[in-house]
Amino acid sequence: MLILAAYCLQLCLLAVTCVILTLVVLFCWIQTVSRRHLPHLRVTNKGERTPVVGFFHPYCNAGGGGERVLWVAVRSIQRKYPDVRCVIYTGDTDSSGENILLKARQRFNIVLPHPGNVEFIFLKRRGMVEAEKYPIFTLLGQSLGSMVLGVEAILSFVPDIYIDSMGYAFTLPIFRYLGQCKVGCYVHYPTISTDMLDRVSKRTATYNNASFISQSPVLVTG
Repeated sequence: MLILAAYCLQLCLLAVTCVILTLVVLFCWIQTVSRRHLPHLRVTNKGERTPVVGFFHPYCNAGGGGERVLWVAVRSIQRKYPDVRCVIYTGDTDSSGENILLKARQRFNIVLPHPGNVEFIFLKRRGMVEAEKYPIFTLLGQSLGSMVLGVEAILSFVPDIYIDSMGYAFTLPIFRYLGQCKVGCYVHYPTISTDMLDRVSKRTATYNNASFISQSPVLVTG
C-alpha cells in the first residue's frame, strides 16, 4: 500500500511539473514570438503606436443578439478612438472578413466608420466549444475546449486589451496571465447559466445531463 501511495505521489508530482513547464514554455513563446505577429496592426497610418482590442467571438457571423452587441461595441470604439485597431477572433472559416462586415451591415444596419481597422483572425478549432461534441459533462467539456481555442487565439495574435464577448470565461486567465493583456468581458449568452446550474442541483435528466449523472450524488455535488 505504501509503495502504491508513493508511486501515485510521484505521478502527481510529475504531472504538476509537466504542467508548470508547459505554462512556462507557453508564456515565453507568447511573449517572444506571438507578440511579433501582425506588427502592422500596432501602428497607425501615421506611423504612431496604437493599442489593439481583441474580441473573442467564435460565432461573430451568426447574426444574433450577441453579434449585434459585438458590432455596436466595435463601432463605438471606432467612433471614440478612430486609430484603435480591433481584432475579431472567429471560427467562421467559411466566410471572409468582408462578407462578415457586409452581413452585419445588412442585418443590423451597423456601418463601421473605419472598416479597414478591423482584422479577423480565423480559428480552426471552434469545434472544441460545440455542445454536440460533449454528450456528457457538456459544460465542463465546452469550458475546457474554450481554453484550447483561447490558446490558439493568443498564439495567433496578442492584443493589448482582450474582451470575451461570448461568455467563455476560461479564456480570460489565458490572456491575462500568459498574454499580460488587460481583460474584460460582456456576457450575452453565458456558457454556464443559472438555469443550467438549477437543473443540475435538482438532478433533472435532460439531453445534456444524462440520468446516470443526474442521479449520482457524487457527480452532482462534486
